[in-house]
Amino acid sequence: MNFKRLAPACLALLFASMLAVSCGDDDPAEPSGNTPEEPVKPEEPSDKEALTPTQQKEKMEAVALDFMKLTPASDFENLATLSKHINDTYVDGYYEWDEVEDWASRAYEAAKEATGLTTTEKEEGYSYLQTYIYTHYNALLLASNFTGHFKAAGGKWTLTKANDLQFEFNDQNGKTCVLAVKTSGKVTKVHAAELEDWIDYDYEYKDGFSHYTDYIDLIHCTIGVPETIEVTLTQAGATVVKTTVNVNLSGVKNEEFDISSSNVTAKVKVELNNGYTIDVNDVAYTGNTKASTTCKLSKSNTTLATMAVAADVHDLPACNVSAFTDPTFDDDDYKFDNAGAKNAFIKLDIMGRMQIQGTVSDVRKYAEYLDEADRNDENEASFKSYINQANGLSDIHVFYDNSNVRQASVKWEPFYENYWGNYGYWTAEPVIYFADGSSYSTFSAFFNDKDFKTVINTFKALADKYAGLVNEEIDW
Repeated sequence: MNFKRLAPACLALLFASMLAVSCGDDDPAEPSGNTPEEPVKPEEPSDKEALTPTQQKEKMEAVALDFMKLTPASDFENLATLSKHINDTYVDGYYEWDEVEDWASRAYEAAKEATGLTTTEKEEGYSYLQTYIYTHYNALLLASNFTGHFKAAGGKWTLTKANDLQFEFNDQNGKTCVLAVKTSGKVTKVHAAELEDWIDYDYEYKDGFSHYTDYIDLIHCTIGVPETIEVTLTQAGATVVKTTVNVNLSGVKNEEFDISSSNVTAKVKVELNNGYTIDVNDVAYTGNTKASTTCKLSKSNTTLATMAVAADVHDLPACNVSAFTDPTFDDDDYKFDNAGAKNAFIKLDIMGRMQIQGTVSDVRKYAEYLDEADRNDENEASFKSYINQANGLSDIHVFYDNSNVRQASVKWEPFYENYWGNYGYWTAEPVIYFADGSSYSTFSAFFNDKDFKTVINTFKALADKYAGLVNEEIDW
């Protein structure tokens, strides 16, 4: 199977779903019955309910224009202008960050504490011996370690002692802007990473061997995760962007988050002064049980899109998060062979007008069947068998107006590609099956340039305007 086709195909499906909404009022319909976060039990349409491919194209075209009308580039003009000024002046400009770097280095070094432990790892080759000597440190990184008020003036940042963290600078019109970080609530300590800091090396040629020795500080980093983190950017006293993160960790033992038994719940909310809001709710992971989240994009209290994702995770081995960054980590030391996810579910809802829902009953087997098909792309019977088995594990359907009526489904379909003489191979592409009983359509045939000419031209114009906000050009 040519999996290079998978990414654009999936993007096409996602793009189509973003464009899809039924014809009708300009205002998005309120959900009636099924909610965007809940899975739908598909029902077969009656002859009267079934939409033809042409009718569905019309729906998609209508909402594409409507969706783009609701999200013009002009909504982000002020934000883009401010962002460009910040980047050009304070990031890519000639501003000195020495004091900020020194401050961060001092805070980090102050958090380090030598453990007195030294370990050695050796690697021997045909004519060399490589030795790594690790000096171990502990580092507890807390928000309270990194405080101070920085002010940009005269081409550099200056620091004033404070109990919180903020950066003050001027916008393109000389108005005062402040980026502030605040934390509150319970702090949970989690051993999060193993960081390497290379210090020195030795080389010696002896007994016919090249002896290389690297001296490395290995810092065992523990971070304090606060219950609430709030980051705000204000301009002339008015809030431009506000991000609030709420985190709750449980099942953390001896400051270790074990992927097989620990739990986390979180919420993230991003509020922009142009009326757009991103809500990431119900982020939840329960070790070897379930992982799920929902994300909603809104504008002025109008929901533009909602995505929900969930899966039942299983057979994850006892393994701490910190282990993944350990220089000696080897996944063969852990039993990941049976780890996987079942009953995976994803649902994308666009303005309450169109829903795409996909489920995979066994993610590991699904991936294995597709991999086996790829390895058997010259054997027709085997290739088709693996594709059929993969299709048997998945259900991807299209609905409109929060109805349970399935109007289309998406499956893999095998195709033979003959690219030289009598030699070719089998590949698979996602295709759309319509509920009216018509023959299926490949994505490229359905989303063709002719039928979606107005949509494509409008999208390109909109994309060019967004690119223009940051002085970029798109090569179409």
